Amino acid sequence: MEYTGSSVSKTTKILFPIIVTVIAGLFAPRSVALVGFLMFGNLIRECGVLNSLSQTAQNALANLITLLLGLTVAANMQAASFLTLKTLMIIGLGLVAFVFDTVGGVLFGKIINLFVKKKVNPMIGAAGISAFPMASRVIHKMGLAEDKQNFLLMHAAGANVAGQIASVLAGGMLLNLIVK
Repeated sequence: MEYTGSSVSKTTKILFPIIVTVIAGLFAPRSVALVGFLMFGNLIRECGVLNSLSQTAQNALANLITLLLGLTVAANMQAASFLTLKTLMIIGLGLVAFVFDTVGGVLFGKIINLFVKKKVNPMIGAAGISAFPMASRVIHKMGLAEDKQNFLLMHAAGANVAGQIASVLAGGMLLNLIVK
């Protein structure tokens, strides 16, 4: 796919996380904590004032939190309480959702191509899931395997981030419906 880079103003980069958080709060109030935390990371990176905090959050802190989260979850899990039919059904449902998400994204990309002059690579639709950043990397690698001039990483990453934000909002909306 053709890629034309364009510059984004600093004001836009700073306003984006704020606007996304406000919109998330209006449509799915229960998603604000997760969306807000994600957007706060973008805000500290883009503001340019908190470089030390931004670098720490992107590298050491992210790795440390991942390690501590893994240890905490693992310490509380026992095979007897975790490996149940209900858990396996949830994992299976997640796999089915992942497959339908990917197939639906590709089909939607093909449908869009019926109505636009400038064609879009339908594989970009497969990156619209919240498996960030692996989905966009896989799509890019598959595109390169077909055509060495087919650089899809930026397009796929955009769809990937949109899928990540949309899945958090959808989860927040479901929580609003379920929890009273």
